Amino acid sequence: MNRRERGPSRASRAALLLTLVAVPLLLVNWFVAALILQSSCVLPYEGGNITQCAAGLSEEEMNAVAGLVASALFAVQAWSIIVLALRSGGKKARLSAEG
Repeated sequence: MNRRERGPSRASRAALLLTLVAVPLLLVNWFVAALILQSSCVLPYEGGNITQCAAGLSEEEMNAVAGLVASALFAVQAWSIIVLALRSGGKKARLSAEG
């Protein structure tokens, strides 16, 4: 049996999985990072709408930092998805060859 008859390759499965979860993962990562960073946001005085967040960041800077943190988290998660997809495909191939 040649490779094309067995179904999608491990790399194509990893790419499909990553494509399906990319946008939701990025949104969840950004939301979680923003929640964590916003927990330290305070109004320095009652009279205005100026907000200072963690380490003296403004609200806009905090959102940008949350985006950077979300991107870094996504890179780690994407790497994990690819590694797991490639490993699980190898185990299935070994099990079918043994049985």
